[in-house]
Amino acid sequence: MQKFRLIAALGCALVPLLLSACYEQKSAPAAAKSLLQACPGFAETGKPPLVYGAQCGELKVKENPDDPNSPEIAIAILRLPAISPVAQADPLFLIQGGPGGSSIDMANQLHGFFADVRKNRDLIFVDQRGTGKSNPLHCEKMSLQDAKLPDAVQQQKQLEIMRNCAVRYQQSLPFYTTRHAVQDLDAVRVALGYQTINLWGVSYGTRVALEYARRFGDHTRSIILDAVAPTAIALGKYSARDMLAALTSVSSECMAQVDCAAHYGNPLQKAEMVYARLLAAETAGQPVEVTYQHPRHQQLASHRLTPRAFSMLMFMALYSRDTTVLLPEMISRAEQQDYSLLAALLALTAEQAHSMNIAEAMHFGVICNEDWPQISESERQTTAPFFGFNPVEEKGAICDFWPAASLPDDYWQPINSSVPALLLSGKYDPVTPSTWADYVASSLPNSTRLLVEGGNHGVSTEGCMPQIIAQFIERASMTGINGDCATKIKSLPFVLGANEAASSASSTSSASSQGATP
Repeated sequence: MQKFRLIAALGCALVPLLLSACYEQKSAPAAAKSLLQACPGFAETGKPPLVYGAQCGELKVKENPDDPNSPEIAIAILRLPAISPVAQADPLFLIQGGPGGSSIDMANQLHGFFADVRKNRDLIFVDQRGTGKSNPLHCEKMSLQDAKLPDAVQQQKQLEIMRNCAVRYQQSLPFYTTRHAVQDLDAVRVALGYQTINLWGVSYGTRVALEYARRFGDHTRSIILDAVAPTAIALGKYSARDMLAALTSVSSECMAQVDCAAHYGNPLQKAEMVYARLLAAETAGQPVEVTYQHPRHQQLASHRLTPRAFSMLMFMALYSRDTTVLLPEMISRAEQQDYSLLAALLALTAEQAHSMNIAEAMHFGVICNEDWPQISESERQTTAPFFGFNPVEEKGAICDFWPAASLPDDYWQPINSSVPALLLSGKYDPVTPSTWADYVASSLPNSTRLLVEGGNHGVSTEGCMPQIIAQFIERASMTGINGDCATKIKSLPFVLGANEAASSASSTSSASSQGATP
């Protein structure tokens, strides 16, 4: 089907006199000419454009769309044009998560995985208002040196930073919610001349895609939701539960692998022992200090290992398939009081978090107005933490003073839509487990769910998933598409070198069966 459409597109290019109707599909790029220009090149930035023909621009909108006297803000746009000279008329809009992440920044790491989609369709990245280059609402950041402070001191300092940030943006924050974001997305659609669009969202980006399908269903051709996060997830409410479930799954998988069980024992039990030891040391005023070799520049560095740092590291490691594989090794070493790997991973995750460019004020504008209202006072008091980390309590301390926004009465209702939808989940996702895809699918009758057995938070780039997504977008349907390959994307071996050992054993067995000699 995909090959047929590509040949058909080339046919339009070759015989324009016979098939002049094909050129109607060029209307969207033509409409963009006044809004988008060639992205800055090497001379301006020191880097080449992301792809040949990449276009950048911005659309001015009112900060408060209901007030004609409201100040204007700029919504930043990146368009990666389709490779085909006669692109399909419905592009793919790609939406970052967070909340607070930049979709345009995401394009640098992601666009290559959507190369098959881009053969026939434009890829559009829009920085949501309050993020990236769209009037970002940033708060002061704690320094890397703050990680050496006691947990309680760090949390108090962060709380004070957020109080000041709330005061700084108090007049603007009511207009930086998902409702306003989808209005901006549709304004971009209109400005670029597209009649219908496809949407791909990851994590919080799935909420944006769902809300767009609710408000602008007539302009939505299909949606792909990776790591589904509807409003009902009430970010924070179930976080500790889901983190523990993901870590428990990893531990169980390790125990089911003979080599992993022999090397590391029970990772979950050992993690509890490590946390208890770090907590006792912190409480006694004798925190664990470790000197280690920094994995990036190989220089000696030191780190204070607080109990919260250990909890957050396990949580962050569960985000990625590549770092999850290190958890049994890291936990086992730490249980033996070898903290070098733990400290090295902490250093890397701290630097990555520092460079993620999350717009904190926009983040809490969403969390405190869309998620926090669904958490009762009793739930706040009784929700069990994840190794001492209590997302409900920590978010609540900020949401207690955060400026309020007005949302539609139906905002928290399930989104009922017949739009073709593909819902993706990872088995070890610590934030948006597959239960949320099941919940959303119940009101999307034209939806398909795929669970990636070895996946974590966000699975669109794993294994065969880019091809599955491309086929789904081409057809706006999963009919005739075999998604079984998702179940064959397994977790990486928890014992380092296991793949090589298995390969070596297999080669030896094969050589022996053929009568070969070493």
